[in-house]
Amino acid sequence: MEIALGINTDYVGDRGAPGPALEEIARAGFSHVMWGHQWNTDFLYTTPEVQAIAVVMKNLGLSLVDMHGSSGVEKCWYSPCEYERLAGVELIRNRVDMTVLLGGDTVVLHPMITDPSRIDQWRLQGEKSLRELERYVRNSGVSLVLENLFQSDRLEERDLTLQGFETLEYFFERFDPGYLDFCWDTGHAFILGDEAFRRSCDLARRRLRTLHLNDNRGDADQHSPPLTWGSPWDTIAEVIAASPYPPGKPLLLEVDVRTNGGDSRAFLAEARRKGEDFAARVSQARASSARASSARASSARGSGGERCR
Repeated sequence: MEIALGINTDYVGDRGAPGPALEEIARAGFSHVMWGHQWNTDFLYTTPEVQAIAVVMKNLGLSLVDMHGSSGVEKCWYSPCEYERLAGVELIRNRVDMTVLLGGDTVVLHPMITDPSRIDQWRLQGEKSLRELERYVRNSGVSLVLENLFQSDRLEERDLTLQGFETLEYFFERFDPGYLDFCWDTGHAFILGDEAFRRSCDLARRRLRTLHLNDNRGDADQHSPPLTWGSPWDTIAEVIAASPYPPGKPLLLEVDVRTNGGDSRAFLAEARRKGEDFAARVSQARASSARASSARASSARGSGGERCR
């Protein structure tokens, strides 16, 4: 089965009117998008704005898969300041509502990374917010997903102690799959090294619900298309094949022409080509996994022994 591809709307910029970017995405042959605009602001989308976006997407033949929720500036879902935390909850509700109206199924959140003296308080505040949101989100039919990061949104320091993975485990131990799952940003794992990549693979096998597929040299967050650098993409394909990632869900690229250079149309064309190459690897990995499962089942039936009479 051919796997569809999606790409982030903010591949060339995350502010301003999204119409031109959507037109270029459709021109490049993509069928699905991950909404990336305003991912790092406190912007609240109103109903008229969302309805206008829906019309543009319908006319272009584009479908929403995922929404990148805002990491928050003053409206932050894990802020130790209570009114900021409550405002962050409202910001997440806003993105959930937008996702429902546009037909997507997940909202991506950034977890907290901070100095060790503050992390317990931030996690407790985040847990409080997720519990307050749970019924609302479940009733919407949308899931929340937490993304693996390589540095703090607020400190801009690299997470060399892999605190972010401890935070992901903290929340996954407290909330069920289906409500709270994992968003795998492949590039973020590459930056932090082998142990981070291993832990991201482990999380993906257990809780993967959406993807930010991108590549880098390991030294910066370039957000290049998959298969650009010497990263372990065959392993990633195998992990996706073995994960709970919905088989019919498009594979999602999160790329950025600004950090890669060149013409934006040529960049989109290259991203699509490399995305299709990677999708073929995922299809092959799924086929291999299915054959292995069938062989194991046949072996188990064959070793059942003689029946009692």
